[in-house]
Amino acid sequence: MNINTNINALIASTAYKTASNDYAQASQRISTQLRVNSAKDDPVGLGIANGWATKIASYAKAVGNINDGIAAVNVADSALAKIQTILTAMKTLATSSSSGTTSVATRTTNQALFASYIIDINTIANTATFNGQSLLNGDTPVLKVQSGINAGDTTSLSFGSVLSSALGKGNALALTSLGASTAALALGDLVINSKPVGASLASYDSFSHSSAAGSAIAKAAAINLVTGDTNVVATVGSTHVGGTKMTSSATATGSITINGKTIAMTLSGADYATNRAAVVSAINANRLETGVTAVDSYSSNLGVSLIASDGRNITVAYGGSLDEFNTGVAAATTYAGTYSLRSLDQSPIVISSSVSGTLANADLALGTYSANVAQVASKNLGASTSAPTAIASGDMSINGHAIGESFSSDDTASDVTATSSTKVASGMALAAAINRQTSKTGVTATANPTVVVGTGFASSSTASTIYLNGISISSSGFTSIDDVVTALNAEQGSTGVVASNNSNGVTLTALDGRNISIATSDGTGASIGIAGLSANSAVTAATYRSTVTLKSNAHFTIEAGTNGKTSLEAIGFREGTYGGTMGDKKVSELNISSATGGSNALATLADAIDMVSGYQAMVGAQINRMGYQSDYVSKLKTNATKAYGNIMDYDLASETSALAVAQIKQNASLAMLAQANISQEMVSYLLKQYMK
Repeated sequence: MNINTNINALIASTAYKTASNDYAQASQRISTQLRVNSAKDDPVGLGIANGWATKIASYAKAVGNINDGIAAVNVADSALAKIQTILTAMKTLATSSSSGTTSVATRTTNQALFASYIIDINTIANTATFNGQSLLNGDTPVLKVQSGINAGDTTSLSFGSVLSSALGKGNALALTSLGASTAALALGDLVINSKPVGASLASYDSFSHSSAAGSAIAKAAAINLVTGDTNVVATVGSTHVGGTKMTSSATATGSITINGKTIAMTLSGADYATNRAAVVSAINANRLETGVTAVDSYSSNLGVSLIASDGRNITVAYGGSLDEFNTGVAAATTYAGTYSLRSLDQSPIVISSSVSGTLANADLALGTYSANVAQVASKNLGASTSAPTAIASGDMSINGHAIGESFSSDDTASDVTATSSTKVASGMALAAAINRQTSKTGVTATANPTVVVGTGFASSSTASTIYLNGISISSSGFTSIDDVVTALNAEQGSTGVVASNNSNGVTLTALDGRNISIATSDGTGASIGIAGLSANSAVTAATYRSTVTLKSNAHFTIEAGTNGKTSLEAIGFREGTYGGTMGDKKVSELNISSATGGSNALATLADAIDMVSGYQAMVGAQINRMGYQSDYVSKLKTNATKAYGNIMDYDLASETSALAVAQIKQNASLAMLAQANISQEMVSYLLKQYMK
């Protein structure tokens, strides 16, 4: 028998400890109903279970997302049903107005109600929102729902615009090019939605007689080559060339050549009207060969317009004693047509250019343009060092309504230190003049941000001062583009201009559309990153004006006023119809106050009803699709929960049995420990007796 070491007690103690641990574990599992309560219980299993727990929570949220998607689609479904009811009522009114048995008074009442219905449609389209996102006005063409737990597990919900300007016959209203440039596009001249458009080639246009690479046909073809990347499609419009103010009605003989076809004619010299009629007759007799139709304006100020309905270029030349002043036709040169851009997914179209590109070649202006709106932007007139031309009465007509003059009070922001900067001729003032007639024309004007994109920076120590909008900004010289940017932005509050580094030079932006006047003390623009600038004082500074965008919920027509087309083009606009193909007709353009209007409205409303029906079908399919998706994800969640439970959940029978066994072992080991201790005490007692 060992005296110093109680081996039996140690064995019993260890057994007791093990049994206690087993008892505690079984007790914990029964209490928590979990097999794994800490990492030591099952290190590998806990890691796997944690992964399943994450998936379970994510699946639950995905189901919630899907339900939100269903709720959003239900909002659209309800709104579409209301609009369909309104369209049915509108068609009933149009049917009434189209009948010859309907009185004028009834048609007037019909039109008043019809107009209110158009407002109701737009209100519903604009207020059909979910969590702040408009669903039916084109602002949210696609709503992506995170319907799974991994990146890319999304479901796209599509919504169409049901604004009155989008419903009806043909393509949606669109952004239209100005039709001013016959220069071909080079790669980077035009960037749409961040995607550069390639060069426009002559081979794209088999109709134009000259400058085919720069025609609207070629440019539209180049744009459509990248439609897959931009989601924007281009449609060729028409070529409209305004006439020239006639200053001679004398007898003249010679020829006019249209698109390579030489047409001999003699003007009798009787009067302007007789000469115009002769010119129109001669040109139209050859329109099958030229593709061009002549239109008499019945005005010596407006002359004879030329139209190519297929968008081909129109090339004009003269021979003999004929010229633009006695024929009333445009001056001898080549003229381009227009093209329109439409967003396939109804998202905004962003127009820009590379730093080295020339956006003017595209006949578009820098900016972001909404879908389903008829739009055109004026020509960028570039820099000027002389007093600019402001719009005057008689310069412009929109939808048959004359636009009046602009006033200096229309522009409260532009600085006029430079001779070339006047408030009355700014983009802000031009927009204000146009907007004074909006109630008649249905067209609104917006001054776009004024943007100057500089290139060709060359470090210089001679440009000690920059003159920007009347503010003198001094420096000992600029060694980098960033030096220029820092100096200019320090005076941003005074100039209203923000400078940025475009890598090749400096870009200046006035967000409010005010004029930007700039010069350098050394007259060298490259020293501040704006090559070509030669102005050397605040007074002689070169001025850039903003472009102006016109918008409408219907196609609109711009014509020269009584001052002639030269005056119209001097303010950056050209004659033509803008907003898309003229064969298209939208609900927003309808008027049923006459029998003809009522009759014409029937076809457009029928198309609108079909469009909404199509959207309803799409919405219904999406609700069903999301329902299936919800069921699928819910099943995945259930399976993940089962997998998690297989690892984490306890077995009641097994654990209660383990608890009982542990308790028995614990009692037994405790008893043996007591017995071992008594045996050791007995040995000690005997030794004491022996020592006595």
